[in-house]
Amino acid sequence: MINNRYKLIKRIGSGAFGLIFSAKNVNTDETVAVKLEPTSQTDTLTHEAAVLQHLSNIPGIPTLRYYGIPDHNRYMVIDLYDKTLQTISYDYKKAVPVALVRAYAAQIVHILSAVHEKGFVHRDIKPENFMTKSADGTLYLIDFGLARTYIDSETKMHRANKVRTANAEGKISVTGTSRYISPNVHDGNEPSRRDDLISAMYVISYLLKGSLPWKTSGSNEVLSKMKKNVQPEELFLGLPISYVEIFNYLSALPYDQKPDYAFILSNL
Repeated sequence: MINNRYKLIKRIGSGAFGLIFSAKNVNTDETVAVKLEPTSQTDTLTHEAAVLQHLSNIPGIPTLRYYGIPDHNRYMVIDLYDKTLQTISYDYKKAVPVALVRAYAAQIVHILSAVHEKGFVHRDIKPENFMTKSADGTLYLIDFGLARTYIDSETKMHRANKVRTANAEGKISVTGTSRYISPNVHDGNEPSRRDDLISAMYVISYLLKGSLPWKTSGSNEVLSKMKKNVQPEELFLGLPISYVEIFNYLSALPYDQKPDYAFILSNL
């Protein structure tokens, strides 16, 4: 029993930083999700809980119901959802209908616009991090473990871009999931608002086609080269040409410039 309220039911997932359980609120009989992280591990859950607190009341963001360390684990309780966009892609045998892809695309951009407006970038946009409630198809963005503010606490301006250089083996350390990060991040740039949105465009392409032109895994250098060489017309074949225009606009956007969300939404 957590916080004298939440009773764990069963494990429903796991990740690099801990476990995820379904649980029941014994007072209301409501089912929720519980993320558990041993205190012996690097603390990522405290950060994620703090970000969710900052983003509270944004449509499409899970409600933080509880965070605490009552024993040798950290616990975070949030809403429980049904399926990820990855699972929905599998349900449609990897080809989600165009009308539904466009509906999801608009929701994704609305959510990211609100998150960015609060001063945060997610930095790990991928199908697995969008979930939905089957009843109404509303999307929710999850997993804010890599999220960070892009506002410098001292200057109150956009953080400077600290470009990462290659190590002795010629490799560049990147933030996020390699399959979906933007070419800017592959090049060592800090992820910014434009890069969340470029990743979102890759998610949209994936939902439409069930695959991307590059492999699930591969070296940073190979993935970067393939992303730079693929034509936007190939990524968004089957969608209006405006999707190509959005992608080209985002690809040319400077690191710290605020994206034109109205332009993007009007062309989805």
